[in-house]
Amino acid sequence: MLGNLARRLRVLGYDSKYESSIEDSDLIRMADKQRRIIVTKDENLSKNAEKIGITTVLIRGNDEIEQIVQVATKINISNFAIDSNSSKCVDCNGKIESIDKIRIMDKVPPGIYERQEKFWICRDCKKLYWEGTHFEKLQEFVQKLNQRLR
Repeated sequence: MLGNLARRLRVLGYDSKYESSIEDSDLIRMADKQRRIIVTKDENLSKNAEKIGITTVLIRGNDEIEQIVQVATKINISNFAIDSNSSKCVDCNGKIESIDKIRIMDKVPPGIYERQEKFWICRDCKKLYWEGTHFEKLQEFVQKLNQRLR
């Protein structure tokens, strides 16, 4: 239900575990054990988690910026930034680290390899990242998000 929100939070550098099919009781146990905040659209899940002291963010609406604003408001985040050195892997939530360009020469398209100087790799799933046109769009997204938080 909120997979895109989890991916956006990862890009912003936040540890965001996402489970698309998990029983509420299992999710609550996991959140309690791992000291996580539950972000959900499910009112019953939110109420049951809060009964045992788990912080929840009950998301209203489908607008991505508004969803992140709701999270930021609940947990007191006042500003966001995209930092390639602190972002999480959007696919697996793994740690992203810089990698020498020469080590990935055969793993990216030649045009990308020639145009880009900096590359990052996920420690866990080995997905590669670089600051392409998507990075500019993400910067615009963050700018709009921060304007909404002011």
